[in-house]
Order: sequence, then structure tokens, then C-alpha cells
Amino acid sequence: MIEFVSGDLLQATTQYIAQGVATGSQEGMGTGLALKISKKWPDAQQQFKKFTRSNPFEGGDVFLVAPTPDRPGIIYIATQPDMYHATVPFLNKGLRNLVKSCEKRGIETVTLPKIGAGLGKLDWESEVKPAMQKYFADSEVLFRIYEDFKSEFEK
Repeated sequence: MIEFVSGDLLQATTQYIAQGVATGSQEGMGTGLALKISKKWPDAQQQFKKFTRSNPFEGGDVFLVAPTPDRPGIIYIATQPDMYHATVPFLNKGLRNLVKSCEKRGIETVTLPKIGAGLGKLDWESEVKPAMQKYFADSEVLFRIYEDFKSEFEK
């Protein structure tokens, strides 16, 4: 299922928030949504960085940090071979893996930005949105996609 919304993604009430990141050891997580998440919930990024230091994290891979009483779970999706460009193959594989991971774990709700269309430079209307519709439409998981992101956290 898909729901398109606008507002502050960091205030979402879903079980998880997903974001696209670069492959590798994540030195480039100091920008965009990754920076906002790491500032608001630094423990999630610490767990992710610890994982990527000793494990491969390649195109389309998904890493989940479980929710805590203080924050939603965070899902990292390798959509970018470097911190400045996402690729359609990485995005497609990542969205497929996201759906499989959520269904396998019984996750019911996930919030996402226009993953890959911001700093990743993919086109929202012709590349990212159609891919999300393709992979999310028939899933029982509710994917809430923020088409218009307004951050209350930055104020």
C-alpha cells in the first residue's frame, strides 16, 4: 500500500523511517535526511556505522535498526554508489529488498522521503515514483511517502 503525504517526515508515527544512503562505510552521511536523522537519533547511525565497518553494504542492501521507546526504527537502503548520485538499479534492488525485509519481519508501516530524488539526483516523476508504485502497490505494508518534506525539527 502507498500513501503520499506532505509534512515533517521526522515527526512520522510509522514503525520505521527508511532512507537512501551510499554504499560502503558511510563517511558521507553528513548531508540531507541522513544528517537530520543522525542529529535527532544518533544511536541509530552509530549502529549502522558499526555494521558497515565490518560488513559489506552494497547496492540495494538494506540494514534495519530496531525501534526503541524513544524513536522509530531506521532503515538504511544502499541506493547510491557514492554520496552524490543514486542509480536506478540500486534503487530498484533496494525497494525490492525493503518490501521483502518488512514483510518477513511483520513491519506494518514505513515512512520514506522521495528516496534517490534529492541528493541522489534521480528524477522523481519518471524514475523514483514509478519504482515505488511498482514495488509498494501490492504490499500489505503501508509505505507513507513524503512528496513534500517540511522539517519542523530544523526550527
